[in-house]
Amino acid sequence: PVTTVSEVMAVINQGLELRATHETKINEVSSRSHTVFTINVVQRDHGAEAVKGMLNLVDLAGSERIKKSESSGLRLKEALHINTSLTALGKVVLALDPAQNTSHIPYRDSKLTRLLQNSLGGNSYTTLLATIHPVPGYADESLSTLQFANRCRNVQNTPQVNYASKPEKHGGEGGKAMRSEIEILKKKLAASES
Repeated sequence: PVTTVSEVMAVINQGLELRATHETKINEVSSRSHTVFTINVVQRDHGAEAVKGMLNLVDLAGSERIKKSESSGLRLKEALHINTSLTALGKVVLALDPAQNTSHIPYRDSKLTRLLQNSLGGNSYTTLLATIHPVPGYADESLSTLQFANRCRNVQNTPQVNYASKPEKHGGEGGKAMRSEIEILKKKLAASES
């Protein structure tokens, strides 16, 4: 556990040292993996119940066109893993679009989507920052990024306060999660019927 900003920054710096980057034909400092930094926060006020939350800071490695990057060997394998997890993320985002009427959300298709399940259509506020390249030679990649960001706008989360009290006080953690899921499903059903 960390309790100060400097301790949090030390953990972030430790993670950044482990982050893999390598030069490719199209990027001098290409991320070779996604970065997920999760902070579990508990707020305790005097006399009030403790409230808990989770903050996920995620830096996705960009999708890589193998032909342009000319990756081979280990770099090719890394690029394939990156592209596979980004495809899985795209499928989850598409399945979460209320207009799709999809009953199954494929969270388990990748470690990334499993880690981000609560941030993707769950009990949270989610913000996406998409970065694009201004050079015309990267227009296809920039368009793809903007299309993904646009699809993300359709995902509807239902944030709620999470209490860190004893489970039996609020009907049990499992019961609370089930009630939350039931409410989400009722909303989706009502939206699909109208």
